[in-house]
This record gives sequence, structure tokens and C-alpha cells, in this order.
Amino acid sequence: MKAGKMNKWLAAIIWAMVAASLGAQSTAGSLRPVSITVFNHATLLPGAGVLGVWGVPAHPGFSVGTEFRYNRHPKNEWFQTVRMGYFYHRYVQHGIQLYSEAGYRYHFGASADLESRLGAGYLHSIPAAQVFEFSENGTYVRHASIGRPQAMVSLSLGGGYTFQSMGNLRLFLAYQVYLQMPFVKEYVPVLPNSALHFGVSVPFFKQNQVP
Repeated sequence: MKAGKMNKWLAAIIWAMVAASLGAQSTAGSLRPVSITVFNHATLLPGAGVLGVWGVPAHPGFSVGTEFRYNRHPKNEWFQTVRMGYFYHRYVQHGIQLYSEAGYRYHFGASADLESRLGAGYLHSIPAAQVFEFSENGTYVRHASIGRPQAMVSLSLGGGYTFQSMGNLRLFLAYQVYLQMPFVKEYVPVLPNSALHFGVSVPFFKQNQVP
């Protein structure tokens, strides 16, 4: 994919993320949460790794974000997330993520829940190893790189538990699979990744009440 087309595609994704968030905010509930996760990142297909979800060796990452709720149904919740993340994959890359997810959450009573999310966004990949280029004088010269823009699409499945006695603090676990593209167009144009997130979500931001 040419750089010009890639930049236009990424700009369209970011614009869609902002538009979706603004639309969701107008129908949100009384409080919007701040959500923080730590995760283990791996270059794996779904179902690979320890117990099908954990990559070895571990590659650390973290993310922070919020979500906008579209409805106030006690069991069936539709929502939109906006998240920023970072991960380090030894010898491969540093990844900076900015993405949004459309999600559905089913509540079992007031505490336990299960959810699924479908997302898309921007991923900035920075090489985690030295890069050299072959020069005209026949020697290799170290090439400094600030990284390259890429796209990501993701699918997440997870569940959580809300502690009402602790101000509706929610602890959750989510398994995320996402495609990074274009990674190396000559031989790995689409790179599959997975991440197991451990997170906490706390009501924090004030927002408009559902009409």
C-alpha cells in the first residue's frame, strides 16, 4: 500500500473514531469511566500460546481510555471506547496505539458481566532493534527511524465484576486479537497479534444524562 493512500485511510479512521465518540457522548449516562489496563502482547494467532491466550516470553504493555454508553438498559449495554496504548516487543517493535471499539456488554445482575468489542484505529510502529542501510560506498550505515504509521483492526472478548461497595469499581479481563498492517509488505503484509488485558475501570467523568 502506498504511503499516500495509507495516510488517507488512517485519517479516515481517526475521524470516524472522533465522530463516533461525540455521537455517543450525547446519549451517555451520568458518569463515564476511566479505564486502565496492563497487558501481555504476543505475535500469535488466536488460540496459540499458554492456555491459548498467553504468549511466552511476555512482552509488556499498558492502555488507558474511557467509554461512552449508548443506552441505559439494566442488562444489555451498548457502548463505544476510545483508547491509547503502548507495548514493547523485544527485538521487534515499540507500538503506540490509538483506537476505538464498538462494544456490547451483558450484565448478570448488578455485578458480573461479559462483553465483546470490535475496534479499529492507528498503530505507530517503532523498530526495537538497530536498522542498517547499504550505502553507495559499499558499507552499512545505521539508519535512525522514528517509526511508521500503520492501521489496526481488533476483536476483544472478556468479562468483569463490579464492586458496588467500592464506588462501582470494575475489575475485568479481556483477550484481544488484532491485525497490524501493512507490517512488512514484501513477506508479512498483515501481522497477527494478541494481548491479554487485566484492567480496572472507575466512574470518573461527568456526562449528559440519557433523555
